[in-house]
Amino acid sequence: MSHEQSITSKLIRRYYRETQSDILYTAFCSYVKPGTKVLDAGCGYTLSCSREGPWPDIYIVGVDQDPAAHSNPFCNETLICDLKTLPFADATFDLIHCRWVIEHLEDPLSVFYEFARVLKPGGHLLALTSNIYHYATIAAKLTPYWFHRRWWPGRPLEPCPTYFRANSPRGLRRLCANVGLNIRRLELNEGLPVYLVRCWPAFLGGVLYERIVNSTRVLECIRHTIFLDAFMKSKHTHHNKL
Repeated sequence: MSHEQSITSKLIRRYYRETQSDILYTAFCSYVKPGTKVLDAGCGYTLSCSREGPWPDIYIVGVDQDPAAHSNPFCNETLICDLKTLPFADATFDLIHCRWVIEHLEDPLSVFYEFARVLKPGGHLLALTSNIYHYATIAAKLTPYWFHRRWWPGRPLEPCPTYFRANSPRGLRRLCANVGLNIRRLELNEGLPVYLVRCWPAFLGGVLYERIVNSTRVLECIRHTIFLDAFMKSKHTHHNKL
């Protein structure tokens, strides 16, 4: 461990003594039950949709464009396809789990139409994505990919580009309204500044930022993470596109 990393580790222990809860996982646990059929949208090749818990009979179908998804040990089955053209019948799933995927959608409206189509009435879409108005997302949009690789030299390559075309509360509300999804919960959170862990002065600045934006609802709009819980009240017949 380098001197920089050692200092950052001490700062993490000082300012983040308690383990931060995973808002998507907590919501997932509140809905899943034995027999639940889950679509893990953008499942990847490692842990995405957890099987931890007293759910011996849940069935998880993972979908991703990366063939490496077939090695995901948490899915009962995996399919390699585009989220815009899901190969499932209407009203197939009780729950859709979508972690760090929305920022990669080139055509989010088409994907959300598919989400709404394959959800059962009463089924929920749970999604976690980054906020376009956060400093890390702005930096990601303004800097070339080689810079990202240099800043995180050990980070695995992303299988698809980022577009950030639905990465705001307003954008997500419009998408849900257009496809017939009802929003139960939409909130923004700021957590540990993981993007800055390689430079302890920057990390300390990130800690200060986190404390400030979490202290008031006025600054909620520039927090990093957007959590969406939307449900299908009834099957739609037609909705206008954006």
